[in-house]
Amino acid sequence: MLVPMVCKAIPNEFLSPVAIKMAPNQRQRRLLKLILMMNVTQMELNVMALLFTIHIKNAQQILFFMDNKKSRIVPKVSNYYSETIPRFNDRDFKSHFRLSKTTCEVLLVKIHETTTSLPQPGRQIDIEKRLLMFLWYIGNMESFRSMADRFDVSKGTLHVSVKYISNVLVTKIMPLVISWPTGDRLQKIADGFSETSRLEGIIGAIDGTHIEIKCPSKHKQAYFNRKKYPSLVLLAVCDSSLNFTYVFTGCPGSTHDAGVLRQTPLYRDAPGVIPPGKHIIGDSAFPLLAWLMKPFRDNGNLSRDQIKFNQALSSSRQVIERSFGFLKSRFRRLIKLDAVDMQVIVETILSGCTLHNICLANDDEMFDIEHDIGDDVQNGPEQVQGNQEGTDIRQTLMERL
Repeated sequence: MLVPMVCKAIPNEFLSPVAIKMAPNQRQRRLLKLILMMNVTQMELNVMALLFTIHIKNAQQILFFMDNKKSRIVPKVSNYYSETIPRFNDRDFKSHFRLSKTTCEVLLVKIHETTTSLPQPGRQIDIEKRLLMFLWYIGNMESFRSMADRFDVSKGTLHVSVKYISNVLVTKIMPLVISWPTGDRLQKIADGFSETSRLEGIIGAIDGTHIEIKCPSKHKQAYFNRKKYPSLVLLAVCDSSLNFTYVFTGCPGSTHDAGVLRQTPLYRDAPGVIPPGKHIIGDSAFPLLAWLMKPFRDNGNLSRDQIKFNQALSSSRQVIERSFGFLKSRFRRLIKLDAVDMQVIVETILSGCTLHNICLANDDEMFDIEHDIGDDVQNGPEQVQGNQEGTDIRQTLMERL
């Protein structure tokens, strides 16, 4: 039968160093030290006094539970946005936000110019603070709870800010910085490729990369790629300077690169936007078309000219692999996105591509790039159909080497 007990409040001298030394046994001394180390409330002290009175064998376990409960209460960071960030030098700012101060200022001007008529959602927050919260989000793997504490906002406000900035980047800024080349720009890109390759007429390199995501609740199997993790495929074309000229994402990870390509507006519009004599290059996962060159399939009996062509094509298409490597190294959230909202996931990926181009335009280089970041996922063989026109053009290019 449990007997109710009343315990008087513990006086401060009970927790003094002298009192700890005078404790009758080692176990009680250890418990008193634990109490002294914890910033406990008076009510919790009374509970502890009760533990000493009735000599509960599991007292230490209860104290551990109380201490663990306190450890989960993370205090918000005071004045991080208003005082700490302004004191960052250029190097510190870039290491945290993955953009230089100059690039961030350029981006902020672009956002101001394109959002003057757009109402901000939720609580009114300075647009610069929203941008910095988004840059921290896409550039780091920190949890939302920790980020919210860092910027002294609620998790809900942080979610709204991330969604707002990513939407602005995709709908307002991306069309300005990621566009298909035409005219003099197209010829300049072709000239850039010709400096590193003997192949004629290249205006872009195409490939797909996998962005790991939290598996959606519906159609789960469709999102698992060959390496057995859920992902979305980002299909992109880049120029000789690593700028993205076309990006498309949203297809589940099990989709083959050729299957993704067939769902893009680029596939539909290519004959009209890629002039005769010009083409993009891809790996063996893509179809051989008049505007898309791929290597000869190596069955062990390639001719010397075919091997030479494959080597030239491979060296030229390395730019897209480097672009993906730079993208994921700079914006590390794209290594694994744990968001649930598919629109947020897609817009975060496209926002990263947009920021990538803005950084290149402002000569904003990263010095901690990991060149080997990639997925190397091939979803198995697919019957990739080409056409005779593509075969003839490839043969001509090979003969001109």
